[in-house]
Amino acid sequence: MSDPDRRLPATGAPTFVFVHGLTSNGFYWTPVVRELALLGHRSLPLDLPGHGLDASISQSYQAQDLAAFSAEPSPLGAITVQDNVAHVVEAVRRARRHGPVILVAHSLGGVTAGLVGNAIPEQVDRIVYLSAFCPSTAAAPSAMALSQTPEALKDVPVPSQEHSLFLGMEPLSRGVIRFNLRSADPLALEDFRRTQMPGGTLDQLRTLLNYGMQPEDGVQTSAADGRVEAATWGRIPRTFIRLTQDNVISPALATKMIEDADQLTPDNRFDVHSLEAGHIDVVFRARELAELLDRLA
Repeated sequence: MSDPDRRLPATGAPTFVFVHGLTSNGFYWTPVVRELALLGHRSLPLDLPGHGLDASISQSYQAQDLAAFSAEPSPLGAITVQDNVAHVVEAVRRARRHGPVILVAHSLGGVTAGLVGNAIPEQVDRIVYLSAFCPSTAAAPSAMALSQTPEALKDVPVPSQEHSLFLGMEPLSRGVIRFNLRSADPLALEDFRRTQMPGGTLDQLRTLLNYGMQPEDGVQTSAADGRVEAATWGRIPRTFIRLTQDNVISPALATKMIEDADQLTPDNRFDVHSLEAGHIDVVFRARELAELLDRLA
């Protein structure tokens, strides 16, 4: 019987498989997919389980009953990082039948992408971390742990405690993080813009909130051990794209993750590039991002 994970000849144009971050979805990638298509590339923007058209938007959120919304359970609380990994593995295997696969992950999607690389290294021709989490050490084995390092907090604005879209994070027993993306509080919107896309406008922020994000997500992936492995993931060519205005994955944290991973696999180091963008408004630089991805193909 043939090995389903045997690396096939890498012929033809690659398929870019996109993995979104926390509270996001496949719609987020639409501008980048469009630009890649104009460059002649296939793209597959995935919705992780419970995201996109599979998301469950509760009536309490729709009605802006925020007390009820914050208290109610969510199906996202039961979704594990392994559920995400299995979903992406299936998509990569199917796409790989047609040629090379370049896995592009943003933000928290980096944890899932790294574990996919651990699981099926022969099926992935390159992993691109677009300002994405890449845990590789015992000291910081998860995205949550990386977010609490001194590097993550260096030179980034302190979020407002009084005016915020953030509604809270339930303990892992319930496993849900929630935001009020429909908030009309101008100070809360400005606080979110300052953190997530300091070079963008409030109009651009509202567009992203309505089309590329959703109000809740599970927290299990954030807390899961997402360490990459030298023997598997470490064989895959990899790229890190820094976002120079990013206040979520700070420049110092990006440097830490790149250096830690390079120490794990010194013979296969990150190829590093930069784009002038914040954490979520990079899709407003879709042409530049697509041209960079085109050069990596």
